[in-house]
Amino acid sequence: MIDNLSKNIRELCNHPWKKELLFQDRVKWSKLWTSLDVIEDSQQAINDYLSLPEFNSNSRGYLYIYGVLQGINLQQDALKNLSGALFNEKIDFKENYLILYKIREYRNDSIGHPTNRGNGKSFHYIGRPSIKKSGFKLISYYPKTGEQTKIEDINILECIEIQKTLIAEKLNEVMKNLENDFKNHKEKFKDNNLSDLIHNSFHYEFSKLYENLHRDYELTEMNFDIIEEAYIKIKEGIIERYTSLSALSGIEFITERLDYLFKRLRKDFIENKIKDQLELEFFIDALKHNFKELEQMTKEVDEEFK
Repeated sequence: MIDNLSKNIRELCNHPWKKELLFQDRVKWSKLWTSLDVIEDSQQAINDYLSLPEFNSNSRGYLYIYGVLQGINLQQDALKNLSGALFNEKIDFKENYLILYKIREYRNDSIGHPTNRGNGKSFHYIGRPSIKKSGFKLISYYPKTGEQTKIEDINILECIEIQKTLIAEKLNEVMKNLENDFKNHKEKFKDNNLSDLIHNSFHYEFSKLYENLHRDYELTEMNFDIIEEAYIKIKEGIIERYTSLSALSGIEFITERLDYLFKRLRKDFIENKIKDQLELEFFIDALKHNFKELEQMTKEVDEEFK
């Protein structure tokens, strides 16, 4: 269950729009992916614990107890950092998830800081004969405060089940928030198609560029400007949708070439026409071909944002 939820969150965060947005903050980006890794890895450790046969203190019991309690704690920390990386949300376990907080305290008392809790406030140890797969007895002393010595039965299997339920609920919430973010982002563009910027008459504009190869056609610059202005607006629209052109490798590849072609043709065809007609024809062919490729890509973008 937790692994499936984590996988779904990964897919949502790897969407080009969200991925590019998150990548702008490298600290949060690293925190996001390490948190997802640790959530999954700690769950693997917990699952391995559950698959163990019965044990006691003389058959690696301490190792298993120490390991699973640390895995439980790591998973909680990873959940907290995941929420922080994605939504700047600070989880206070004591305030927001009291049951998880108690599980954290079991770990801190028994294997985290048992020999000096709260600067001498308490001291703890695990009753060796009590160790078994289901849990152990935790003995606590309070010499500083005078509180009565306490013996608690810590049920590890129950802690695991509680944590699994609450972690899954929180991951579901994270997933729904990501889905809503993307839905709200898409809503802004549903009636604004990039492909509408490319008119059916563009074949006319390109034909006039070809005509200018053999004569000086006075409206050539106007036709060139029409194509370039549409191109600039398309790039701006893609950036609005995906934060950056680099979010889509195909778009980035095509726009790099179109940027060069527009710049080169403006210099050597519009502003100061060179004499090599064949070279200019090659450049116009390349412009037309790459622009056609971009047109197809804009249709795919429009389809995603419907």
